Parts: sequence; structure tokens; C-alpha cells
Amino acid sequence: MYYIVQENLFKEEGFHRLMEIFERHCIEHEIVKFIPFTHEMEFKTTRRDVFVFGSVNMAHSCRKYNFVPGSMYNDNHDLKIYGKHYGNEMLNSDGYVMKFGDPLPFDNYVFFARPTKDTKAFTGQLFTQDSWKEYVNECIKNDALTKLNEETEVLVASLKSTQQEVRCWIVNKKVVTASRYKLGDRVITENYDHESGFIEYAEKIAAIYCPAEAFVLDVCLTDGQYKVVEINCFNCSGFYDGNMFKIIETLENHFN
Repeated sequence: MYYIVQENLFKEEGFHRLMEIFERHCIEHEIVKFIPFTHEMEFKTTRRDVFVFGSVNMAHSCRKYNFVPGSMYNDNHDLKIYGKHYGNEMLNSDGYVMKFGDPLPFDNYVFFARPTKDTKAFTGQLFTQDSWKEYVNECIKNDALTKLNEETEVLVASLKSTQQEVRCWIVNKKVVTASRYKLGDRVITENYDHESGFIEYAEKIAAIYCPAEAFVLDVCLTDGQYKVVEINCFNCSGFYDGNMFKIIETLENHFN
């Protein structure tokens, strides 16, 4: 399989490990420019057996090139869809889905908000009532925004604390590799391939529902229970301390 990777996207150690694996194992690949406003890629290959790593926009746009498998992104990467399957396994199962421009449905001074779709329109984070109103007003005034407007659906939920948050890369319902990315309130990455509790829970969730053949599942430990944080697209998720060799090996075995 051939790999196309967007330049200047992953400025983390995982990106460098990915490049080292490509070089060491003579895996064909190229680093490309993605032009955001035209949604075009500049690539040299004529092959169609291509897997891409890049931004959400790139994952969307590459479908027009008929790459196989290309991108895993599809309409199932939407909390409104996978949340129905996971139910109370979701960390924010008590949340409300509303439009970005609508009034908040509760009086919580501090709350969590994120887009329902994996569009990276904005990062899921905590807001106060005042900071949310200011953020909404500024975004609506900004005509340059294409992925975020008054009609964008967002999830708002009560404040919760997590002891750990872990990213799991899943292919064909099995965890390929895992990385902790958050410990308490701190961003601390560590490979978690040895943490059987998180692995078993992630595979339990994958057995319930998979949005794609390959996807990324973020899970957490909160009040002594495992919960689902969110689903992300395999092609455009940060690598943290995932085992990049396992990721590429599994993609090769599964899609070839």
C-alpha cells in the first residue's frame, strides 16, 4: 500500500517515528501539500491503493481521487450516531445536542462543549456561560469560518473529571495500539499497550459498534469506571505514544 502524508500537520514525535518506519521498511510514501481553500492535493503517485494521514479536510477531499482505502472518514463519525449505540457507556451521555447559535439549555456556569461531528471545527473544552457567549458571537461574526456557524450541531454537557484518558487505534474491532494522553488535568503521553483494562474495554465498545473498519476510540477512567470520550477518524488523529509500527503493520495486513 502507498501512503500520502500531509506536510507540517503532525508536529509530534509520532510523525517522526512514522517516517522512520516508512524509510526502514522501504514503504512507498510521499509528503504532500494540501491546499485548504481549493481542497486539492499535490501528489505524484498514480497508484490507487493509497492510505492518507492528514487533516479532516484532507480526509474528506481525498475521496474524489478514488483511493482505496484512502480515508476512513464517513458520516458515522458523529456523536449523534455512535452515541445511540453506546448509550450510558458515553462519558457525556447526559449531554444535550443543540445548534451552535441556540441559547444554552441549562444554567451550569461551567460546562463542556464540542461539535457532534469529527470536523475539528473547535476542540472539545470547558466553557463558562460568559466565555461561551463571547466565543459564539465572535465565531458567527467571522465570515471566514466554513465549518462552524449558527447551524453547527454541538454537544453540551455537565462538568466531569477523569483520572486518565487513553487513545485506542482499532482495526477490524481489535485494538492495535493504545496511548494515554491525559493524566488528571495534565497532558502526559505514555504507551498503554500493556494496560489490559483499557484494551479490553475498548474492544468491548468496538464489539457494540464500529463507525468504520479502522477508527480511533478515546476512552477514560472516571470515578473508577471506564467510559467512552469520543470517536475520531483514523486518518486525522494525533499519534501521541501509539506504536506506529503496529499501526502500519496492521493496516498493511488488513487492507492488502
